[in-house]
Amino acid sequence: MKQDLDRLMAERNLDAVLVVGNSAGNPVMNYLTGGAHLERALVLKRRGGPLTLVHGGMERDTAAATGLRLIDRDAQYNHMRYLQEHDGNRLAAEVAYLADVIHDENLRGRLGVYGMIDAGAAMLLLNHLQDRLLATEIVGEYGETLFGLARETKDAAEIAQMAEAGRLTGVVVGETQEFVRQHAVHGDMIVKADGAPLTIGDVKSFVRTRLLYYGLSEDGDTIFAQGREAGVPHNRGSESVALRLGQTIIFDIFPRGGSGYYHDMTRTWCFGYATDAVYALYEQVKEIFDRTMAAARVGLPCRDLQQMTLDYFEAKGHPTARTHPGGHDGYVHSLGHGVGLDVHEGPSLSIAAGNYTLLAPGHVVSIEPGLYYPERGYGVRVEDTIAFQTDGSMLNLTQFPYDLVVPMG
Repeated sequence: MKQDLDRLMAERNLDAVLVVGNSAGNPVMNYLTGGAHLERALVLKRRGGPLTLVHGGMERDTAAATGLRLIDRDAQYNHMRYLQEHDGNRLAAEVAYLADVIHDENLRGRLGVYGMIDAGAAMLLLNHLQDRLLATEIVGEYGETLFGLARETKDAAEIAQMAEAGRLTGVVVGETQEFVRQHAVHGDMIVKADGAPLTIGDVKSFVRTRLLYYGLSEDGDTIFAQGREAGVPHNRGSESVALRLGQTIIFDIFPRGGSGYYHDMTRTWCFGYATDAVYALYEQVKEIFDRTMAAARVGLPCRDLQQMTLDYFEAKGHPTARTHPGGHDGYVHSLGHGVGLDVHEGPSLSIAAGNYTLLAPGHVVSIEPGLYYPERGYGVRVEDTIAFQTDGSMLNLTQFPYDLVVPMG
């Protein structure tokens, strides 16, 4: 949570932080500004001090709504002046601008730099900037970063925003199911009114339209994969494939709500009927899903849930990522991940070396066991996103039935 920033800075021996870049595609900037739409913004903070936003003059109303301490960049650090002073050299102008902000705001000591800009540009910019700074050491992080850890735990307002994104996602999933159900069947093929096959592309087009209607953004290609493609966990589904009865369909949808927070859920469907083999597989996936959902609680090591899932599937005779590292059949991934301003963030529900994270109030994670057998022509996954509230109770943010077989008509 944001309230943890000073503590986390002290643990990392950071005296100050600087966040750079546009707000679009920049989760840390979005986190600190409440999703404000800004260009070339800076957010800075000294340990123990307030968050300060350096913004463009045309964005002053947007900036004011953030509630942060404000600096009007155009009024105090005019970009054209810096360019003129450096004969149009954009790198030199940007370095001079940042050096002035760092000096004026007394960002001395160890300065952590975060945000999203091109990797090559960042290397050039930070190297040249460090040469200008006599009292400031630029510090980078890799892996568990300051803001990564802060963002892992959400406050009540963030969880409420994520719950709304989850509610709307469930509505879209229900409308998508009904969209397919209302079509006719010819043989084993689902067809449109003109007799042409209903394709995965048709379904995805419908999904995109409904997401837009409800104010949700599809930042990544929704997974709607059938048959063999459902047996490859992140196969998005070929748009030309016709929908057929009795085939497993993995529908994994992960839109971003208007507040910037994602929801992530998966259902496996068979329209019309399911084979005995698929029923058996689904029952096992759903059983361990239910067990891990029941076991998840504040204070539990995240790795324990993955350990439970591995033990269960291996006892049922399935290969897993532990028994067959790098394999493509059986259970091939971790149980889940954090969800927030990124669809995949910490904490991880895995047994990876170094993962000793305990579930804590504010954590929002996915629970998504699955079994995959592409050469047999099917795959199964079930996924909900859950939140641990400040009182430690668990709240399921995904509200949609788990029925495998969806009747037509």
